[in-house]
Amino acid sequence: MKKVTLAILATLFSQPSFARTDCPVDNIAHIQIEGSVVLYNQSSVWRRLGVLTDIGTKERYSALLSAQMSGKKVMVAYPQNDYDCNKTNYGESAYIVRTYN
Repeated sequence: MKKVTLAILATLFSQPSFARTDCPVDNIAHIQIEGSVVLYNQSSVWRRLGVLTDIGTKERYSALLSAQMSGKKVMVAYPQNDYDCNKTNYGESAYIVRTYN
């Protein structure tokens, strides 16, 4: 019985780590810092990268800026499973930035 309970708890707590949306791989057209919010334009859609005071945003911004300057493609992921990559979104912060050669 304890094994079943532990398995259920493990499933409940590990589920959020699998729920994410990977937006399509593409070049970054524009990057904008508005106050402390970092925004970027990819595939003709503006999205929020994050707030500069949040943990990890400066590192993601650095990766995004490097990729933009070198013409490399980027995939940006969001922690929500139902995030719509085809709509402008200024409210949700990114979770992952992956660069490609």
